[in-house]
Amino acid sequence: MREKYKYIEHTADVEFVAYGADNEELFRNALLAMFDTGADIKKLARQTSHLMKFSLKEDSKDLNDLLWFTLQDALSIASAKGIFAYGVSELNIKETKKGYALDAIMLGKKETTASAKLDVKGVSKYDLHINKIGRRFEASVVLDV
Repeated sequence: MREKYKYIEHTADVEFVAYGADNEELFRNALLAMFDTGADIKKLARQTSHLMKFSLKEDSKDLNDLLWFTLQDALSIASAKGIFAYGVSELNIKETKKGYALDAIMLGKKETTASAKLDVKGVSKYDLHINKIGRRFEASVVLDV
């Protein structure tokens, strides 16, 4: 199994690099890395508590901004609903006349202190970028904690 994401040492915040064979896998893995920063996503997936879903719809002129909008909105919606997101059940990215559009459905469970890790406050636009290296995409993201 290929690595989905890895955390990079950062002086004050949390930085990760997400990987994917295509943009959809890359975005899915970036969401998982962000979710795993705030809560134990493996523990949440195993919990028998009520499953909660929320959808994301984003559009942007380029993929870097689309990733930022997607991560920031997923974080904001989950926080407003009082849930920890732990998975992505659907994620589609399409090219449009104006750039790109994303539709996704996130999975979550009610916030509990037992699952909490760090308080992720936001997604930094500083140094957020997507690169294609060989046949694989990589996204570098810094989270404000």
